[in-house]
Amino acid sequence: APAAPAPLDDAGASAPDTAPAAPASARFVLGIDGGGTHTKVGAFSADGVLIGSRLFDSQRVLADGSHAHLSSEIVPVLEQANVDPAAVVAVGLAVPGTVAAEEALKLCPNIDLDLRSYKAFLRSVFPKARIAVLNDADAAVLGDRWRGTAHDRETENVAFVTLGTGVGAGIIVKGRLFSGVHGAAGEFGHLCVNPDDEALCSCGKPGCLEQYASATGLVRQAREEFVNRALAATSDAANAAASDATPDPAALSVSIAAAEQAFPDARAVLDAAARRDPAARTALNRFSDALGFGLAQMACIIDPDLFVLGGGLSERADLYLDAVRSRYRACALSVCRDTPIVASSLGNECGVYGAAFRAFELLDESAANAGDSRCAAPDDPRR
Repeated sequence: APAAPAPLDDAGASAPDTAPAAPASARFVLGIDGGGTHTKVGAFSADGVLIGSRLFDSQRVLADGSHAHLSSEIVPVLEQANVDPAAVVAVGLAVPGTVAAEEALKLCPNIDLDLRSYKAFLRSVFPKARIAVLNDADAAVLGDRWRGTAHDRETENVAFVTLGTGVGAGIIVKGRLFSGVHGAAGEFGHLCVNPDDEALCSCGKPGCLEQYASATGLVRQAREEFVNRALAATSDAANAAASDATPDPAALSVSIAAAEQAFPDARAVLDAAARRDPAARTALNRFSDALGFGLAQMACIIDPDLFVLGGGLSERADLYLDAVRSRYRACALSVCRDTPIVASSLGNECGVYGAAFRAFELLDESAANAGDSRCAAPDDPRR
């Protein structure tokens, strides 16, 4: 099996800073996992070994060709690994949206992304590369099946749930990726779990799972709980007793500012939950309840061998995994109650591996036609 990826340093690049110079005849593949908050890039050798990686803040990719930020972040990955851009023969691009069969982006609620412009940028940097586009959750399940937990367990039916800015799912059935007619089979985050919710999801509907079981939802719930507790603590007896009491605007404004300072992001919520902060714990409990309930609904349709959790929030799964399993067992159909729910051994790297695998797969298809196997997909998870 390929060596494990080097750890990320504070700047987002993996250590060491550079690799030995690659032979002039060497060919490489790039995997890009573009999330709603962060983008991860990995450079892979022809035999599927990760030789360089970088993590940076995602940015909008618009039709006007504003790519300076992308170039400044992606090119250093190649410099770190001593890879000539002309030696990159394929790029896999995972995006947080619904990708139809013709690689058209149909739904991308969490970031502005012009796919045609993004691909034009990649072609300008990697003139010899073929480009494959896929949904980020599909990439994650391919990566996990290629090098992660699903690979280690040799499972043929996997539901992989990404927990990041949004929530998505990648599905493998009988060893093959299943995306549906419109590429929306894994839009798990838009499963309605609370139709009475008045707040709207980024997709425009109320009550989506993503509003509760994503990083964005976790932060929102923690802040709301913080504000509610702060107002309750400062309310006088008369206001507390009045059924139609309206919070003092000044006190409300102060509480909201304090909540935003206490919980600037999901990492802060998880850290606070680990310290038993009551607002963070309440938010995490709601997160766990919603996710366990959602997985139980998914089990009725897919009935996988295994549920795998990935994405940024999966790296702290120790804080909520037991609660998710308990809620799942309480809601699942009896025959599905014992389906394992685990965090991926690749953590937040699944998407990069899966995007690279899809690029290898594209080369494999071309190689089969041309009789060239130099960059065939290593250890195809579909086989």
